[in-house]
Formats: sequence, C-alpha cells, structure tokens
Amino acid sequence: MSDNVAAPARKWWPPSGTGAYTALGAVTLVVVWWLVSVIGFRHTGFVPTPVSVLVRFVHDLGDPVYWRAISVTSAEAAKGYLWGNLLAFAVAVVVLMVPWLEGVATQTAVIASCIPVTAIAPLVVLMSDTASRAASAFLAAMMVFYTTVIGSILGFKAADVTALEVVRAYGGGRWKRLVKVRLIAAVPNVMAALRIAAPAAFTGAVLGEFFLSGVDSGLGIMLMAAQVAIQPQALWALALLCAAVAGIFYAVVSGIAAAATAWARGVPVRGGRS
Repeated sequence: MSDNVAAPARKWWPPSGTGAYTALGAVTLVVVWWLVSVIGFRHTGFVPTPVSVLVRFVHDLGDPVYWRAISVTSAEAAKGYLWGNLLAFAVAVVVLMVPWLEGVATQTAVIASCIPVTAIAPLVVLMSDTASRAASAFLAAMMVFYTTVIGSILGFKAADVTALEVVRAYGGGRWKRLVKVRLIAAVPNVMAALRIAAPAAFTGAVLGEFFLSGVDSGLGIMLMAAQVAIQPQALWALALLCAAVAGIFYAVVSGIAAAATAWARGVPVRGGRS
C-alpha cells in the first residue's frame, strides 16, 4: 500500500480570486449587452453591438478633438475634486475641534448630496461669465463633498484612545493629538472616501457640461451633440470613453491611497508638548 496521498483534483468552478470574478462579470455584461442589441434593438440600432461600439471607440481615439475633450473635462473634474475635498476635510477638522457642530456639518453634507444637479447647475451658469466652466467644476465638487466629509469624520473618530491618552500624558493638547494621532488614524477612511470621490468628480464634471453656454469642447458637449444628431454608436462610444477615464481616475487615486495607508500603518505615535 503506497504512502503517497493523491492531491485533490483542482476545481475549475467556481473561479477563485477577485480577478476571476471581475473577468466573469465583464464577460457576462458583454454577453447581455450583445443579446439586448441583436434581439431587442436589431431594427432600430439604438443599442449597437459591443464590437461596433469598440470599433467606433478605437476610431474616435485617433481624432484630436476627443483628446481635447478629455483634457478639458478632466481638468474641470480635477479642479472640482481638489476644492470639494479640501472644503470637506476642513469641515471635518472644524467638527473635530468643535464637536457640537457635527450635526450641522453632517446635515449640510446630506443636503448638498440630495440637491438635484439639474436644479443647481443652471443657477451656477447664470452667476458665471459667458463661456465659463464654473458649473462643471462646481458639480464635480458637490459630488465629492458628502463622501469626504463623512469619511473624514469617521476616520478622526477611529483614533485609538490609548494613543490619544499617551499624547495627552506627554502634555499634548487638542491640536497635537490631531496632528500626531487623529490625522494618521484617519488616513484609511479618508483615502477610501477619496477613491470613491474620484470617479464621482468626473461624472459631475461631465454632467455640468450639459448646462454650459458658449463652450464648444468637452465630453458632455460631445454627448449632447451625438444625441441631437441621433448617432447611437457615437453615444455608446463616448459613454465607454467616460467610463474608461473615470476608471483611470479611480485607479490613480487607489494607487496613492494604497501607498498612504501603508505609510500610516508604519508611523509610530509620539508624545510632545503643545
């Protein structure tokens, strides 16, 4: 009788790993898309096949007009992302220093997230100069404010009580505890919020371009033009392009977040006099 134990057979289903499930989800999405195209919209063509959209997508990337549209929309998204997050982080710090303001801050963030962009954007356009892109950047900032405010406040509250007491024992005041303990403890939560906010800011910038006047470039402008001209393939290709750019935003911030989170975990807590 042999002492060797046969290795168990490797299962091919279900797939293992996040990457396998991501690939499976992508394949399922494409198959469903294809079926909807050929069965439900074969005669109208309003839902083109994935292959035709991909061909149009590759073709459009060769046109400099599309790259200019990507650059201007991304610039407004980045501007709104920066200012929206800075304001949200400042509000979270004020809440930490003045705790009774937390209810006001969180309710303000909720209200900002609940206001329809279709109601705010026209007002911003009216208050802006002709050919201004302020509405695009403003909507991008609005889209990130709520997420970052809540993530930052929760992050500050996640600070270890023992670490706070250590700094207090060394004579550290409220500001010293914020810098030495709370800011570092908040990094994972803040970075998670910033990851979610990145594609949201790009979406806000695209939506804002639907309300601009005197502007002839931007992905939102191109989406409206394709809609008016009834060009389904162009619309779907632009939608795919917007999704790709938003994904790049998410990937870049995710890389920064991973590095920042790893750094925060290795930072020791030190005392000090305020």
